[in-house]
Amino acid sequence: MPSLYKCREDRIQDVVIAHMNVENSLRHSLTFGGQFLPFDEYERQLMREERAWAMARLVIDKIMRLP
Repeated sequence: MPSLYKCREDRIQDVVIAHMNVENSLRHSLTFGGQFLPFDEYERQLMREERAWAMARLVIDKIMRLP
C-alpha cells in the first residue's frame, strides 16, 4: 500500500500538528522566570501555515491509501 510518509513517526508528527490548537498554545519562557506566555501573531501565523500543510499531507496520504 503506497504512502506519502517514509516512516510511521512522520505521520504521527503530522497528526499531532494537525490537531494542535494554535489560538490556545503557550510557550515556556526561560527569560521571564519560566512563565508560560502566548505566542505572538507572527508565530501563530507560522503555526497555522504549518498546521495547514500537515492537514494537506494527511489528506493526500489518505487518498493514496484508498483501494
